[in-house]
Amino acid sequence: MKIKKLEKEISEIFTGLESEIKTEFTTDDNSRIDLAILQDGNPFLAVEFEGSYKWMRSRVLYDAVKADREGFPYLAVVYPFKQRGLKNCWIFDFIGADLNVHVKIIHPDDISDLRRIFNEE
Repeated sequence: MKIKKLEKEISEIFTGLESEIKTEFTTDDNSRIDLAILQDGNPFLAVEFEGSYKWMRSRVLYDAVKADREGFPYLAVVYPFKQRGLKNCWIFDFIGADLNVHVKIIHPDDISDLRRIFNEE
């Protein structure tokens, strides 16, 4: 994955929508979110780039906890591999029941659909 290219593409998607884009966003508890989209100064979308398939379930859960703690209602995890072990995983049930964040796993080729995906929620 070419992170800088993806960050630029995501920034272009949200440009002109009263959005502020911050890379390497530091949360109040000193966690880091790869890319944060703020609307009117409020957290809107956290984007995490995951380039490894190892421990992916744990990474998604940790990313969701970070986003939830900071008040992001949406989290996009950009993941370049097939989602064999992620689809219908118990982690999404846990996130849906205990955290206040909607999570989507997005392939880098589908970044252009990012705004549409979260506007449908």
